[in-house]
Amino acid sequence: MRPDSRDVLVTGGAGFIGSHVVDRLLAGGHRPRIFDQRPSPWHASADVDERIGDLGDVTRLRSAMAGCDVVVHLAAAADVDLVRADPLDAERRNARGTLNVLEAARQTGVGRVIYASTIWVYSDTPADCHEEDCALCAPGHLYTATKLAGELYCRSYLELYGLEYTVLRFGIPYGPRARPAGVVAQFVGRALAGEPLVVAGDGRQSRRFVYVEDLADGVVRALTPAAANRTYNLVGSEDTSIADIAESVRDLVGGVEIERVPARVGDFNGAPVSGARAARELGWEAQTPFVTGLARYVDWRRAEAASAALAPRTRVRGALGSLLRRTALALLAAATIAVMLIGIASLVPIDRDMDVYDTLTATLVMLLPLMLAAGFAWPAEARRGVRTVCWTIAAGDLVLVHHHPVFAISAAAIAVSAGLVVRERPALAVRVATGDG
Repeated sequence: MRPDSRDVLVTGGAGFIGSHVVDRLLAGGHRPRIFDQRPSPWHASADVDERIGDLGDVTRLRSAMAGCDVVVHLAAAADVDLVRADPLDAERRNARGTLNVLEAARQTGVGRVIYASTIWVYSDTPADCHEEDCALCAPGHLYTATKLAGELYCRSYLELYGLEYTVLRFGIPYGPRARPAGVVAQFVGRALAGEPLVVAGDGRQSRRFVYVEDLADGVVRALTPAAANRTYNLVGSEDTSIADIAESVRDLVGGVEIERVPARVGDFNGAPVSGARAARELGWEAQTPFVTGLARYVDWRRAEAASAALAPRTRVRGALGSLLRRTALALLAAATIAVMLIGIASLVPIDRDMDVYDTLTATLVMLLPLMLAAGFAWPAEARRGVRTVCWTIAAGDLVLVHHHPVFAISAAAIAVSAGLVVRERPALAVRVATGDG
């Protein structure tokens, strides 16, 4: 264990940015713990401790933070259009959610909260170049207001309770695992589908994009003690307009048109944002040029699409392989029992009218219900029918008990047992059989 390694809770660690932060923490020798509403699709539970919960549940937050040195708070309602559509939920998750994280951190003795804010806080502030100490104007967009509220809560918890914080104002993130709602993800998705790229307004709105793996590196660098109670812009080194994005995507994917629509209300105006403080104090600068990162993302989307296309066949092969393995095991068990019974019958005659070969045949027949029940996984709606078949065989064996009592009673017992162990097929196999998913 490295002497500077930390136990770090990552809220939203199953998401786009959070999953990359978890990767970077692992690579840096830290011990990340995920707090999210869903299990991470990017990490095995054996590699990363996961806690499922909601930001509104302070009790679960406290439990998840127990023993942690730092909390990286990334969980939020980040889609500005969804924020506009449901402002109450956005306030609950962004503003009150951050307050809950800070309170849980205070109660559990966490040393510092690293808060993910956004360069959208500059959207209503006129400046030639935005630096961290510039005076901010009242925001026009609710998303910006909720993120600024989180920044103010961080400062208040330092003043009132001595809880350290670091505010990171993210540039516009893009890259593998991105949410479908992001502008780069939308453009790439539409281009790969052969649909036109829609540009709001004149397309000259510029952004400081930042490749997600670079961004994750900046978050981890903010663990340094020197970053306590400081604010940093984590942005790319180049301003990229929306029109530039559309043209770059068109050039990479090919064969798509660009359409213009009216500008969005409350859109980020895109004044330049300085990353000089992060370079000076954290030693962090974005390393990935936008076009390079975009090409990597396009390649990732294509690989994901190819993987999704192969998934049904892979699931079918997996289901067939599992079926064959179960059947082979059932046959092996039946053959083993048959050989044992043949041995017993050879040593101790059970019925003088039956020779060894009759014993083998009768044994295999009476083991059929067991193979039927345990050798196959049945959908829930078929289990009752299979049980009925097994118990019918058991009843038929008991009717014939006067012919060969030992075998008839044994066969009936095996059939009843088989009916009790009929297994339900896993949900994945059901989807393969029905064509869902």
